[in-house]
Amino acid sequence: MRATFAALSLLCVLCAPAAVAGDGNGESQLSIAQFYPVEGSVALPEELKPSMVEISLTINGDEHKKTFPRADGAFKFSDVPPGTHLLEVVAMGYYFPSIRVDVSARLNGKIHAAYAEDRKKVLPPGLLIKPIKQMAYFEKRQDFNLWKFLTNPMMLMFLFTLICIIFLSNIDPETLKEMQQQAQQQQEPAASKKKE
Repeated sequence: MRATFAALSLLCVLCAPAAVAGDGNGESQLSIAQFYPVEGSVALPEELKPSMVEISLTINGDEHKKTFPRADGAFKFSDVPPGTHLLEVVAMGYYFPSIRVDVSARLNGKIHAAYAEDRKKVLPPGLLIKPIKQMAYFEKRQDFNLWKFLTNPMMLMFLFTLICIIFLSNIDPETLKEMQQQAQQQQEPAASKKKE
């Protein structure tokens, strides 16, 4: 019994300085770290299972805590210190807003939550987080457009060739002989120059 009492006394003596903090004026006071729970719920779409959703809380910019929601979408982070924290929800196929969570030490852990991008948008008490939009990973295929089809460069070349063939097939035979003679006359001087 005496040994147990002596061990407890020694433990109290050794741990007491760690619990006493000085305020710089030589006065010391007992400081007790207080932690509060942060709880809320996520509005889960029907096709999304709770195991597919991850909720992370970045505490004061450096420590990360992660959890998954229950079947009803509720979640809870225990032992969160007072301060400003960032709450993020990651779910495949959905985009959730980042939430700035302020835990007040003066108001016994009262939570003030607002969108991180726009602090004017404040969330009501209960911290219900809803997805902003469903992510579109693939582009919708465009419908057929005749004008775009005809203005395609390959189609323009084809149409030009087709028009030339139709025009030349309907040309007068006398005009065709004249064009062939002119082409031969232009080729003969070029061939004679190459021989020299």
